[in-house]
Amino acid sequence: MAREKKLIVGAINVTMKNHTPERYLELFRDAFKLKTPVNISGDQYGLLANLTKLEKAQKEPGPITGDIFKYTNINNNAQWFNTSTNDFASDDEVGKINIPENLKPNSARFSYLFFPKQHLFFYEGYYDGNSFGPTNAERFVKRLLNTPDLLEKYGVINVTHVPDHDKVVDALKLKHKERIDLMVKRPNPDNHARAERKVMQRMGAMNVESFSQTYKAVQDGSIDVDDDLETMAHISAKNGYFKIKGKDDANKPVAYSTDNYPLQDKSYYDPDVELAFELFSRIANRLKNIISEQFRR
Repeated sequence: MAREKKLIVGAINVTMKNHTPERYLELFRDAFKLKTPVNISGDQYGLLANLTKLEKAQKEPGPITGDIFKYTNINNNAQWFNTSTNDFASDDEVGKINIPENLKPNSARFSYLFFPKQHLFFYEGYYDGNSFGPTNAERFVKRLLNTPDLLEKYGVINVTHVPDHDKVVDALKLKHKERIDLMVKRPNPDNHARAERKVMQRMGAMNVESFSQTYKAVQDGSIDVDDDLETMAHISAKNGYFKIKGKDDANKPVAYSTDNYPLQDKSYYDPDVELAFELFSRIANRLKNIISEQFRR
C-alpha cells in the first residue's frame, strides 16, 4: 500500500462588472491566451499554463480546469556567488553559465477549477510536496485577471479569498464586541442572494466600486449586531474583508480578521487507489455548494 499523500484545496471569489457566466469564461480564456507570467512575490512567478473544459461534452457555460505552474525567475544580471571560493563569481565563471530563457527552475504544478456560474476559483494549495499558499494564490489570480489588456476590456476584477465560514460565525458570537470593520467590493450575487443583489444594485446606482464601514461600541459597552449588520458581515467576508475586536468571556482581548482565516480544505488520499485530480475535483464541487449556501443572504 502506498503512503498517503496530502492535498489542500482553497477557494477564491472572483467578481466583475456586467457579469454573466459567459463573460467569466471569456475573461479566463483571454487571460490564458495572453500567456503572461505573473509576479507572485520576489522572484516567484506563476503562469496559467492550460485551460480546458472539465468535461468534453458539457454545455456552456460549464466549469473550466487546467494547471498553474509556479517557478523561480532568475535575474541573470544579478551577482552570482561561488560556494567553492566563498566569494562573488568572476566574469569568466559567469560567462560559462548558459541557461535557456525558456527554462525555469524550482517549478511546481497546481490544478485549478473555475465555476463560472458561481464565479468561484478553486486551486490546489498543496500537491506532491509543494505549497501554494492562500496569499500567493489570491495575488496570482488578482494580477492575472487585472493585466492592462484585460483591464481595458473588462474593467477591474475583484478577487477575494473565501474565508473559513465557521470562523466568521464564531467571531460574531464574541461576547464583548468593541469594534467592527468591514469592506465590500461590488459583489456578483447568484439567483438566490437577495442581500448581495441589493448591495450590488445600490453600489451600481451610486457608481461605487467599494465601500468601508466602521462600528465602535460606546465606552465599556458592546456592539449589538442586528440582522442587517450580520448580513453585511457575511457579504464583506466573501467580497472584501471583515474584522472584529473585543473581549472573550474571560475578558481577554480578541482580534479576528477574515484575512487570517482563509478556507483551506485538507484531505489525504492513496495514489494507488485514487488520482489526485479526481479528489481535487470532488472537493471543489463539494465546497462550491457549501460556500454558495453558507454565504447566501
